[in-house]
Order: sequence, then structure tokens, then C-alpha cells
Amino acid sequence: TGWYGIEIGDACRQIRLVGNTIRDLGAGGIKINGAAAADKAIHRRTGHHRITDNTIVQGGRIFHSAIGILAMNACRLLIAHNYIRDFFYTGISCGWEWGYQDSVSRDNWIENNHIHQIGQGLLSDMGGIYTLGVQPGTRIRGNLIYDIHCANYGGWCIYPDEGSSHLLIENNVCYDADRQAFHQHYGRENIVRNNIFAFGEESVAHYSRTDKHTGLTFEKNILLTNGKPVFTSRKPLTIQEMRSDLNLVFDVSGKPPFCLFGGKIRTSWKQWRRLGFDLHSLVADPKFRNWKKRDFRLKPGSPALKMGFVPFDGKNVGPRPPALRD
Repeated sequence: TGWYGIEIGDACRQIRLVGNTIRDLGAGGIKINGAAAADKAIHRRTGHHRITDNTIVQGGRIFHSAIGILAMNACRLLIAHNYIRDFFYTGISCGWEWGYQDSVSRDNWIENNHIHQIGQGLLSDMGGIYTLGVQPGTRIRGNLIYDIHCANYGGWCIYPDEGSSHLLIENNVCYDADRQAFHQHYGRENIVRNNIFAFGEESVAHYSRTDKHTGLTFEKNILLTNGKPVFTSRKPLTIQEMRSDLNLVFDVSGKPPFCLFGGKIRTSWKQWRRLGFDLHSLVADPKFRNWKKRDFRLKPGSPALKMGFVPFDGKNVGPRPPALRD
């Protein structure tokens, strides 16, 4: 197709797209867009769709900025168990209002998707999963995301962009991004917990712009690096802006972990803790089965378990056999 494979527009409800193969695309795989919050015609809103168990590959061949699954003004979507590969921009995008203004996007569940080979060095400012705007009730859980490469800036696995708020981000495995495995631009009251974030080329996690409220709670994650900073930001962070604790941190190079702010303010882990961050976190080898082969399953006796980390094996990602589909 020269455009998106399937497009869902205004006033559509309860559509089920399950078990399709959508490939060789001029643009993206599935596009969902209904009436925006500013549009008072409530009858034109779209939502309550199930987008599961699809294979969406080889996209953006004409319009390079296309997306595997694009959900713009829609609510109560289930986007789960999809396989998305070989795009030049973003795997899944959810939300369509800049900043903290009213948004239709809410209660969207993005779960157990397998996403990789995104960006491929052609475009910038993209993610495996990208969100925009206030989205209460939205959760990003159990996704496997890796191999994210940008042209100049912004190759991230999970990317809450401007105003992304009230998100729950948990149980994801994200690695091998040429910027960070996780990046939040700015937002409010997002919870990021029980994830494995590994091997960002610039740092493991980045928080670009903070406001005078708690934008991010970061806890019970495993953060793996290879000589790169653990956290980075444009300026030093405060505990009023971000709460970080009960994480397990490890640098496979054998060097002590550190953070970097403003590109030049190097902060040791001891100094980071003096600022009030990660007071109960642990610096230790998490004992993955084989991180060199990107097998992030934990061995018995992993210290992450003592930190309250709940293990997950990642076998549930991607399309399921037909008998197991909802």
C-alpha cells in the first residue's frame, strides 16, 4: 500500500483488528484518529478498539515518518501482542495534544508488543513507543523494545514526550538505543517501575525538562550500563522533580556508576545519593543469564529480587497462536 494499511476514523467504536499481516507499506500499518478534545461533537469520538496479534513490518517506504501503529485522538484502546519491525520513525505512537491541555487519549493499554529495528539512522526524535500529552489510565507494560537508532538526536526505546502525564510504565525490557533506553521530555506524575533498561549509548535514562512538580517516579528498575552515565539531564535534578529509589544499578565495565548533568557536571553515585536520590538502591551485578547475548532473565539469587523486583521472562511478547487470542 502507498499509505497506511488500515485507517480508523471519526465515530468508530469497538473495532477488532486481530491476527493480520501488514507489510511493504508506503506509510504505516494502522492509523486511529477521531475527533479531538476541542471538538465538542462527542459523537465523533473514536475508541474501544482491540489491535492485537498483528505483524507490521517494512514500513515508511514512501513517507519515512510513518508509524507502525498510530493512535492519535482515541481512548480505551488495547494495543497488544503486535510485532513491529523495520520502520524509519516510531513503532507505536499514542496521544496527540502538546503539553498539559485536554486530551481524548486516555485508558489506552500498550502491552506485550515486540518492537525493534526502528529509526535505522534515517530520522531523529523517535521511539520504540512514543507518547504525547495527558493520558490518565494509560499503561505501557511488558513490551520488548531494542535496536533504536536515530540520525542526529533522539533514539529512545520508550519516549514520553511533551506533557505526557499519568502513565504507568512497567515490566518492559529496553536495550540498545543510540541515545537512552528511557527518556522523558516533560510530564507529570508518571510511574516507571520494574523495568530493565540497558545499554543506551549516551546514558541509561534521560529527563530533559522539569517543572515545579513531581514529573517522574522511578523505582524498582534494573539499570545496566557499559561505562556510560546512569542518569542524564539538561540540569541537576531535585527530589521535588524526580523520585528515584529501590533500583539496582550496574556498570558492566567495572567502573563506579555516575550521572551527568548539562553535559559536563559529573556526579558520582555517592554525590547523587547525597542529593536524596536512590537512598535504598543497590549497586550490584543483577546476575542476568547472559547480558552479552541480551538474555536478561535473572538467575536464582539475583540481588534484584531483594530490592522487590518482580521477574518476568518476556516469552509473552508478540503475536500469540490463534487459539490464545482474545
